[in-house]
Amino acid sequence: MKAKAAQPVGMSSGDMQSLGEGLGDALRTFKQAVSDVRNSVDPELRTIQAEMDSAQKEFQQSIEAAKELPALHEEPPKQT
Repeated sequence: MKAKAAQPVGMSSGDMQSLGEGLGDALRTFKQAVSDVRNSVDPELRTIQAEMDSAQKEFQQSIEAAKELPALHEEPPKQT
């Protein structure tokens, strides 16, 4: 006995087209939402990155300046 190919029940070609259009619309809406979020978040991320880079540079300069300072040597207490 041969198995029949499964056919969707109650789905006409018009239903399939409508479903495809709906999925296409949903995908376009999702892509636009992602783009909107990215456009609002990216400038903030760039600002944060610039601030972090500036703080790191300042920190490195402080370390270099500290290396250039003469070492402080404490003299041992004199015994009398």
